[in-house]
Amino acid sequence: MLKTEKSKQKLNNQIMESLEDQFKNIHLLERDERKKLIRKLEILRPDFLKPYYPKWRWYRPCEVNVLLVCDGGLNFDTGGFGLSEFLTTFNELEAQSSVYVNYKVTLAHRGGVFNNPNPVVVNSISNFKFDTSVALKDFDQVWLFGIDPAGSISQSEIDAIEAYMDGGGGLFATGDHGSLGKAMCGSIPRVKDMRHWDDFPSSNNDINEVSMGGRRRNDTNAPRPGNTSANTFDHQSDIYPQKIGVKLFGAGFLPHPLLSISTSIKPTGVIDIMPDHPHEGECKPETTFNVKGTVIPTQIIATSFVTGGNTSGGKDETDPHCFPSISVFDGRPANVGRIVIDSTWHHFVNINLNGAGSAQGGLTNSDFTEIQHYYMNIAKWMSRRKYMFCLRKKLVLDLLLNSQLIEASLNNPAQRLEEISLADLNSIGALAEEELGSKFNPAFARNFFVEIMEDYHKGFSDLLDIWTPKNSSNKKKSKDYYQGWFNLDLILHTALGSGFITMRDNIKIDSGDISENDLQNADSIFIKGLAYGFRASLENLNANFKGLNKLF
Repeated sequence: MLKTEKSKQKLNNQIMESLEDQFKNIHLLERDERKKLIRKLEILRPDFLKPYYPKWRWYRPCEVNVLLVCDGGLNFDTGGFGLSEFLTTFNELEAQSSVYVNYKVTLAHRGGVFNNPNPVVVNSISNFKFDTSVALKDFDQVWLFGIDPAGSISQSEIDAIEAYMDGGGGLFATGDHGSLGKAMCGSIPRVKDMRHWDDFPSSNNDINEVSMGGRRRNDTNAPRPGNTSANTFDHQSDIYPQKIGVKLFGAGFLPHPLLSISTSIKPTGVIDIMPDHPHEGECKPETTFNVKGTVIPTQIIATSFVTGGNTSGGKDETDPHCFPSISVFDGRPANVGRIVIDSTWHHFVNINLNGAGSAQGGLTNSDFTEIQHYYMNIAKWMSRRKYMFCLRKKLVLDLLLNSQLIEASLNNPAQRLEEISLADLNSIGALAEEELGSKFNPAFARNFFVEIMEDYHKGFSDLLDIWTPKNSSNKKKSKDYYQGWFNLDLILHTALGSGFITMRDNIKIDSGDISENDLQNADSIFIKGLAYGFRASLENLNANFKGLNKLF
């Protein structure tokens, strides 16, 4: 083992030396080669880059500890049922951020562990037990990929997972058709009620819903162009993914943050494809959980469709139908962890992504990129709140320094806060959301700023949060207008603009001499700055409202 580690370190050193030589001669490379090199450097973030970037980017990296657990025939290697393609998600997450975020991934298997050379992997554990192999409280997110159908994890392991979730840890869980995944996931509180971990009869009680070969199986294989149905099992590994139905929220018609993507990658901003498979599992209908006295609903955010007549290699011809395929639970109102449930791990394994173990070649690069953003969104959304608190201070500072928010909005970038018009403050805030949405995705940007506003005024942030399920008693009456009469975005953006100006005035951004203490205070300075823009907006709104009242 020691020899293997030394060999790995030697190889890493050689790679870094080669990259450093290329970087020193980057001006001699062709444009495409320069872009590829820059991409590698963004992912690897080698130490030799530190002198070329502002010091504050390297201060106290936001660390996210991830636990990935498999059982049975699922593993982390490059084979068909391996998760090596999915694992690159965490490299992409590190590269996506312009600030320093470090993902540390522990691989675990209920039997024999399969090692993976990916540099984000810091540990591999075989014969894994949730109650004794690790301290779950040390992780920010846990991913469960279950295939074993029989039995159950022990009660002490269930208790350890429940304690982890109740302590704010995020959990992802999936299986496949029938009872695949039941052994590891089918007894976990809340998780067991968000997905079918056993086959079950359809409404007419003569055929099963999540079977392997019945007419009502969840066969999502997409027919190839010119065909009316999918007749080959290997369609799951071709270049044609399934189209999913995505629930949209709010007057702006945003998807849930899990299914949002930058419009620079996909103009619609919606992730509406998934890998397909001849017999997926299924999420349960929406329900509610009473957690610590707080009633919180689950949400179905995506629906998959089954084409009529699919045989997928000798199976019964399918009846056309649809089924819930992605379900979420936001436990934060009760200070417990978030949960994400997927209908199948075939949305994640290599055979469906790159065709490993198949005669097909897998998804196109553009489709894989889109689906990988779904994985990235899960990782960001379900992580503990401390991750967002750490990220916030770096992102707001990065936006101020590198997005030209103020220069693009003010004729005089040094203008005092009290002299700046509300319209110009609004312009700064709107541009900040646009920039963050382009870098990450529109739903992330909106959720990011709503959560910042929550620390200043929770009541207003609740009005802005389009994804929080409302209790049925709070649903709008049919006579009400379909959306609010006031554009709350104007208040939000004006408050944000005020926050950025306040940061400008309290951190030495012009000299670039930003201390680690400045970085730590950036978030609190920003939130303090929200107050001026928020109050000024409401005062202006009130004055206009009084003028409107005079009409009656």
